[in-house]
Amino acid sequence: MPRYIEIDEKGLIALHDAIDLLSSIAPDALEDMALCVYGITNNPSVLDAAKEAIADSEEVQESDIQLSEVAIAIPVTSKGIYHLTGSGTKLQNEEFVFMGTGGEGIRSLSFTFANYKPTVAFSYFSKAAIASSESWLDDFLKKHGSGQEAQVTPAVHRDQEATQPGIPAQQTVPPPTPGRQTLSSFLDEFLD
Repeated sequence: MPRYIEIDEKGLIALHDAIDLLSSIAPDALEDMALCVYGITNNPSVLDAAKEAIADSEEVQESDIQLSEVAIAIPVTSKGIYHLTGSGTKLQNEEFVFMGTGGEGIRSLSFTFANYKPTVAFSYFSKAAIASSESWLDDFLKKHGSGQEAQVTPAVHRDQEATQPGIPAQQTVPPPTPGRQTLSSFLDEFLD
């Protein structure tokens, strides 16, 4: 059985109709299902919310994060599909994934950690699928995403004062220890 099935807007509307029909016949059957719509987006408002969540988890500034795309898992409900295929649905606690840097691989977070909650519409997705759970969202991004890694560059915190290029930092010379000669006084005595 496939982990997820690619879907277009027409297929999602057909799923909406099927869920409406099923909810009128067997409303309890829908509670056991954990269907999700997966979508890959580069929409600026969604990326801003994702950056906010990443900044919160990494303890960096949002301006230090470069993010090109995320994949989102949206739980399927009849009302949710209606909004998603219309004017959009507001993201709350949905999971999203993005390509980490270096050896991190795909990282997973939730919009719960973002104060800004964007609205996402199906038209925002470059690729979409229907899945039985959130479990394979990382695989979906790996297979259908651009592969471009997020860049999280924390600000540099200096523990010493910066110097100008070409000018060495001033070094403080500790005062001579009482009873010990300094090099210059030793040389003066030796040369006399």
